[in-house]
Amino acid sequence: MNEQFFQPYTFNNGATVKNRLFMAPMTNGQSHPDGRFSEEELNWLTMRAQGGFGAIITAGASPYEDDLYIEGQIGAFSDTHEDGLRRFADMVKREQALSIVQLMPSGMRAKAKLNRGKQPAGPSVVQLPIPDFERPRELSEEQIHAILDALVDSARLVHRAGASGIELHGANGYLFTQFFSLTTNLRKDKWGGSVESRARFLLEAMRRIRADLPSDFTVGVKILAEDWNSGRGFDIDEGLEMLRMMNDVGFTYLNLSAMNAKEVSWKYPNQKQTNLSRVRDVLRSDIPVVASGSLLTPQEVQDALNDGADMVALGRAAILAPDWPKRAARPDFEIKSFPLTLEELYALGVSPKFVHALRNGLSMWKFIKEN
Repeated sequence: MNEQFFQPYTFNNGATVKNRLFMAPMTNGQSHPDGRFSEEELNWLTMRAQGGFGAIITAGASPYEDDLYIEGQIGAFSDTHEDGLRRFADMVKREQALSIVQLMPSGMRAKAKLNRGKQPAGPSVVQLPIPDFERPRELSEEQIHAILDALVDSARLVHRAGASGIELHGANGYLFTQFFSLTTNLRKDKWGGSVESRARFLLEAMRRIRADLPSDFTVGVKILAEDWNSGRGFDIDEGLEMLRMMNDVGFTYLNLSAMNAKEVSWKYPNQKQTNLSRVRDVLRSDIPVVASGSLLTPQEVQDALNDGADMVALGRAAILAPDWPKRAARPDFEIKSFPLTLEELYALGVSPKFVHALRNGLSMWKFIKEN
């Protein structure tokens, strides 16, 4: 096997990652209610850094107040969060890996009960067929700019704490996706309508952060190539059009969110080209693509690299094997499969709070072997 994923890679900002293996960001609810890192969260991340991953991406962090999506979500908007962020950054640096904090504005996915009773807010007032969905209020122009300013402040906090960079979570139904999707963005102003207008919120956040932070600070972006949801608020052609606009802004890497790295577009079901390959074709050559989605074995990782990925982000594989990078080169390497017992999960650094998230928020997969 051509073990390309063990080779280092130098980004366009000069930062070098020791291998092509990222630990994927996974929402887990392990931190304190006020957003401070917990010992359970740090232990979870430490095990993966010591296991050899080249970059460690945190679970989605709230970049401003009153925007929590899940109890125990990491915060990156207050001075009280800096110590935990610094401990994370220092720990990852000791393992010669990159420390990336994912900034995840929730928008209409925020929960009032977690945010002092405040109503969630998004691009438009919509009602979605999602359990416990709370009808949002519409963000004003002033509020949109306040969020953009808050995202810059959050990135500054992460940088001050010594982390390698941030990743903007522009996928999976959170605020950036809400602006881009016609299902959730019904606006008629400059923030809605055309692809360019719907992409404006993400592009403006990227521009402001890139302009404000040092050039060697990593700025990654996670996106969907197309909307998976039943409403299908944007298709692959619109997703690729946004990527072309992102080329002009400039950033460090693209994390492509997918249920399966081999998936093809629902718009072109009879065409064999994968979404991963389509994305690689339109993205600037100096902006690497991080593939994800159902990648468990070394062969599956190599297949993604052969299809156009420059590196991969492992989620379920990183739960099952904290030391995946260290063991994957061995000819006898085998990875466990889900479901696991609670005792097995605890031994892998999965705390009881994370177990709760696996049972509920990620229930499309059966992670836990119940008695």
